[in-house]
Amino acid sequence: MRSHAPATGPAATRRLPFRITRRVFWDLAVYMVGLGLGVGVIFPPFAVLLGVPDRYADRSSFQAACLVAGFLVGAVNYALCRAVVGGRLAVLTERLRAVAGTIARGSRGGDWSPVTSARIEVDSDDQLGTTATAFNDLLDALEAGEHFRSLVRNASDVITVVDPAGTITYQTPSVGWVLGHRPASLDGTDFVALVHDEDRPAFRAHLSGVLENRPQPPSVVCRVRHRDGSWRWAETVAGNLLSDPAVAGVVLTTRDVSDRRQLEERLRTQAYHDPLTGLPNRTLFMERLRTAEREGEQAPRAVLFLDLDDLKAVNDGLGHDSGDALLQAVTARLGACVEEGDVLARLSGDEFAVLLSGARAAEAGAVAERVLESLREPVRLLDRYVHTGISIGIATSATCAASGIGLLRAADVAMYVAKSTGKGRCEVFQPAHHAAELDRERLRADLHRALDEQQFTLAFQPIVELGTGRIDGFEALLRWHHPQRGMVPPADFVPLAEENALIVPIGRWVLQEACGQAARWQAEHCARLKVNVNVSARQFQHPTLVRDITEVLAATGLDPHLLTLEITETLLVQDTSQTAEKLREIKALGVRIALDDFGTGYSSLSYLRRFPIDVLKVDKSFIDGVADNPEDRTVTGAVVQLGRTLALTVVAEGIESAEQVSTLVQLGCPLGQGYRFSRPVSATEASRLVGERLLVGALSPTG
Repeated sequence: MRSHAPATGPAATRRLPFRITRRVFWDLAVYMVGLGLGVGVIFPPFAVLLGVPDRYADRSSFQAACLVAGFLVGAVNYALCRAVVGGRLAVLTERLRAVAGTIARGSRGGDWSPVTSARIEVDSDDQLGTTATAFNDLLDALEAGEHFRSLVRNASDVITVVDPAGTITYQTPSVGWVLGHRPASLDGTDFVALVHDEDRPAFRAHLSGVLENRPQPPSVVCRVRHRDGSWRWAETVAGNLLSDPAVAGVVLTTRDVSDRRQLEERLRTQAYHDPLTGLPNRTLFMERLRTAEREGEQAPRAVLFLDLDDLKAVNDGLGHDSGDALLQAVTARLGACVEEGDVLARLSGDEFAVLLSGARAAEAGAVAERVLESLREPVRLLDRYVHTGISIGIATSATCAASGIGLLRAADVAMYVAKSTGKGRCEVFQPAHHAAELDRERLRADLHRALDEQQFTLAFQPIVELGTGRIDGFEALLRWHHPQRGMVPPADFVPLAEENALIVPIGRWVLQEACGQAARWQAEHCARLKVNVNVSARQFQHPTLVRDITEVLAATGLDPHLLTLEITETLLVQDTSQTAEKLREIKALGVRIALDDFGTGYSSLSYLRRFPIDVLKVDKSFIDGVADNPEDRTVTGAVVQLGRTLALTVVAEGIESAEQVSTLVQLGCPLGQGYRFSRPVSATEASRLVGERLLVGALSPTG
């Protein structure tokens, strides 16, 4: 007999049966045939006990027959046992081999095809039945695992197993439709080799952290190369399963996030860039400015704050599409004035900014000059050319540090100075500008109290008949007597009132006071003198203007024909349909409309056809040279003739000399106002002039 090595594992605690050969059925044959022969040996004595005569039992032929019979019985039993038990074991063996083949294929290449073996019918409760039941349980377990393996095979995510060095040992089929590779083609390759060069350090650091079980972000996003050579953004989650013998590696679950990344980039672009020009917006500009301040606290920096002049006039006169086209054209010209590394941004509607850092900060002035020069040429918009300018404020880190003001704010202050002193020019921030800005802020705060505390008064400047010197009416002019500052010039506070909408209640007060004063002159002197009241664009656009005029006329009892509202051409280029409708409503009340500063705006002649204008006031810039400048004389004469043709009253503004009066009379201009006749005076002095009704100086060269 052969000896066998000791068994190991869970079965080692059980004793193996006595073995004769290495084949179970051969042992069974020996046992059964041997048992049959043994029965044949002991059967003759047993037969004697059963009554067989000794003479028969002792015969050698009888004993031989008993041995043969015992052998045959043992052999037949063996054959029957082998046929019954062996047949069932053959079925089990065949089906176990099918299962083993499936497991082998899945372990080698991940091809876990469904098991083709059927279950064994359990028709006994002995060891064979128990074996069949165990086999069927194995199939159940494999099919349950097949559900999860199918999920892995068909998942959209790529599941990769790598060893500690990053070498791929297993790859799910999904790598084919995600990255275009056959799973087997990547076996033995370095996964990191698929990662973009710029992203490899971050990926290696993440993988190293997972191997060392350090706290890590849940995933790492990097670019992974597709088989066609393109790059796909992928998010990878790594899990350390080196200690799991079924895996023995690091599991990488990779998902294609290219679409999500593109959406994020698109959203980031929308959040940080201006959609019209494609430039960085205010948010991104401030982020870049803060970054520049952090990275180089001692490095010089400069900011240019740029404000496009008269964009609103283009929007209102030509339409917002033309305004957008103008902004895009200006953006292209600004882009040509800066260099790589500079930050050009659009902060709001007509405001731009440029950030210069390092050595470029010293060239801020030169950059500003290039910008101004680039906009000297007109911009073509459809079928016309538009001239536009830009006001620029420059602030440097050195000056701002001394003033304690931010770069962008300082550049904004300098731009305000540039715009308020002529537009189309550049101004460098100085500490004095900051002081002036603070002064404006205090003035703005004081302006809120001025109306309630009755700090406003009206001055009246006569409008006279140039041929006779008789007073035709007065223009009411707003004055502010500040308790500490004294008389504040209108140019200092009217723009502030426009900015914060205080001009609406102030304008209502002016209208009330002027109409009331005109009504008193009529009552005291029986004089039907006209009164002109200036209406700002913001006041005109206010929805209560027509109602306010109606209420004031009713309260004061002034004849509506004696009230003239002066508007500017800037107002007319805004919303023309609404402007025309409101002007018609005012005209329906009997109030006259005067166009102030005529001749200095855009498309002036078209307004006379589209809007109900009664009076043209010729701008002082033409009157200054009317006596000695042929061009000014020609323009003024043309306006006077135009007014006569259209039945409009013409008033010359800013008359200061007798020669101007004489020339205007020769040109046929009927009315005028200016220092030649009178400066703006108080209501009391104006009442005295009303009593006289005649102003010296109309025709007198010495008056």
